[in-house]
Amino acid sequence: MKLKIFTTMLTSFFLVLGCSNSNPKRDKFDTTLYDGRPIETLSTDVPPLSEKEAITRGDIALTNNNLDLALYEYIRSLSFEEARFQDKTLYNIGRIHQSRNNNLLAEKAYLMAVKSNPNHIPSLTKLGVEYSKSGSIELGESYLLRAVNADQARLSSQLRVNKDKKIDNKLIQALLVDNQSPEEALMALGVLADVREQHDLAQAWYSKALMVDGSSAKTLMNLGYSYYMSGDYTTAQRFTLASLEKQPENDKALNNLALIYLAKGEVRRGLSVFQQKMETPEALNNVGYILMIQGKPDKAIPYLQQAINMKPNYYKVANENLERALALVKEEKGEN
Repeated sequence: MKLKIFTTMLTSFFLVLGCSNSNPKRDKFDTTLYDGRPIETLSTDVPPLSEKEAITRGDIALTNNNLDLALYEYIRSLSFEEARFQDKTLYNIGRIHQSRNNNLLAEKAYLMAVKSNPNHIPSLTKLGVEYSKSGSIELGESYLLRAVNADQARLSSQLRVNKDKKIDNKLIQALLVDNQSPEEALMALGVLADVREQHDLAQAWYSKALMVDGSSAKTLMNLGYSYYMSGDYTTAQRFTLASLEKQPENDKALNNLALIYLAKGEVRRGLSVFQQKMETPEALNNVGYILMIQGKPDKAIPYLQQAINMKPNYYKVANENLERALALVKEEKGEN
């Protein structure tokens, strides 16, 4: 009898042990990646049994705009020892934090994604864009180039872009792209080239980005502005109008179009564009100010005077601009 009881207990022990070993091993929940309401309020469900199940739960929560729950489930998916999608999950965690302007946690998640997969193109792109925006230009550019190079590797191209070596139009044009290529990284490299006044390079980067997404209003706008800065106003107008076809209410593109018209001497058209988004006195002041900084203070004066006449009691800005324009005209006459 005792032997039978012992055998039954021993069998039960091994059954329990077997069940315990069949569950995936998980580390503790990484609270350093979480920033939301108390975890205990999020879910009373049975814990996920696999990485895939946790990710699916996170995806559903994200679709329902339940960001705290999405974060919770995504972070839980990272704890599985055999996790295979950590780079993508960490990227999603970074995007959620970024949407909340929690840039430090977003950066941490993107860096962890790149540590998990050094060629994770979306995370490399986000790091490059955000570092560049924050003023860390060299660091940002290095991540953007890594994203481009990782994409070349994905496409089985032997080409690589290295900031320590010469980057020219020919190299950029030779890069392979498809509809999965990092359009945002290509566009951001164009912006950095424009900042350095390397407009030919910038236009090559933008053109390559348009090969990925030809309907990108932002890339079309940036390409138009690049041509404006390089003095090709006709081409600048064409791309800016193409951008406005995609986003007619884009204030920045409208402002760029007005700048282009003024640079071409089509002042009335520039004024008309400004009037689409502001009252006439402000539009007149803008025209006067831009003409002045374009080196045409004499042509600026009538528009500034009109702005003041329409708001005589309180339009301080136009008065200041008028004084400056008159002083510039006086200096020019003195030089002559």
